[in-house]
Amino acid sequence: MQSVFSVSFQAVLRLLLVALVGCVLGKAKVLNSEARRSLSKIMIWVMLPSLLIVSLSKEINVESLGTYAPILLSAPTICLVGFLIGKLMAIIFRVPPHLRRLTVAGNSLGNASYIPLPLLATICATAPIFAQNPEQARSLSVTYISVYLLGHSPILWIFGYPYLSGCSWRTISWKQVASPPNCASLIGLSIGLIPPLRHLFIGSDAPLNVVMGALKLLSDGVFPCSLLILGANLADPPPRDEPIQWNAFAALITGRLLVLPFFGFALAACLWHANLIPHDGLCALVIMVEAAVPPATNLVIMCQMHQKGEAAMARLLIAAYASAVLTLTTVIVFALKTIDAWL
Repeated sequence: MQSVFSVSFQAVLRLLLVALVGCVLGKAKVLNSEARRSLSKIMIWVMLPSLLIVSLSKEINVESLGTYAPILLSAPTICLVGFLIGKLMAIIFRVPPHLRRLTVAGNSLGNASYIPLPLLATICATAPIFAQNPEQARSLSVTYISVYLLGHSPILWIFGYPYLSGCSWRTISWKQVASPPNCASLIGLSIGLIPPLRHLFIGSDAPLNVVMGALKLLSDGVFPCSLLILGANLADPPPRDEPIQWNAFAALITGRLLVLPFFGFALAACLWHANLIPHDGLCALVIMVEAAVPPATNLVIMCQMHQKGEAAMARLLIAAYASAVLTLTTVIVFALKTIDAWL
């Protein structure tokens, strides 16, 4: 147990240290708001799409398509259960009406990429159960997370964006749904599933293999840049003109970080014992981690776009991310012990 805790704590601590560097850079105005916007655009338009194309095109093919369906469907399932938990927490803690949508959205929509990607990469490199081939485990974890994002990203914009505004879903821009990461995921799936394209891009003898090599090089910046942006975003103190009652913090932290992870464990266990997911340990771990991550930082961006609740959401996220250091470490400890027992 001590060894597993050490691995889990170090994995979370590495992420925290890089995020703290981003926080310092944000405080020092090196990563000011303009620099963060520019770096975020590079992440959204170049680095993350490159990562998704490389991972999906290499790992997914026609034969393995059915294998990935459960993790794709687990994304909307976790979002739906998180939404219901958020509604319940808002009632139990008597969250004020003007904060209910913020806490419910935070419970439903987690940070499905910027936290799991570097976290799983660290776990694959250090956990004993993946010691046999850590590089292959890391590559496979990226594929599982990429498939999960296929189900999560559309929900983030189709559901989360209009929900936070209190308006109809018809108010969303379809350009946001057809975001570069979503389009890149479809491109990666097409290359992996269409044999002529696969022969053209995948393999050492493929004519356009150099393109995949260039995309792989671009994708290497995803992990550090995402954490630097996250830390810099959380460095900005929210305005003091929007007080938040304690029960809003309690509803978000209790629901998202304490209750929802239990559902993640139950979902992974059901899929495992029903032989619906690969018995490599990584697929179950991804599902458990995705159910335990703090809320998506894109929720603040959505509030900025609506010009409604931005300061309140920023404060809620700061509290959630601070609490996630302990809760996420605990989840990983029990996840690794559970998967080790299953294996």
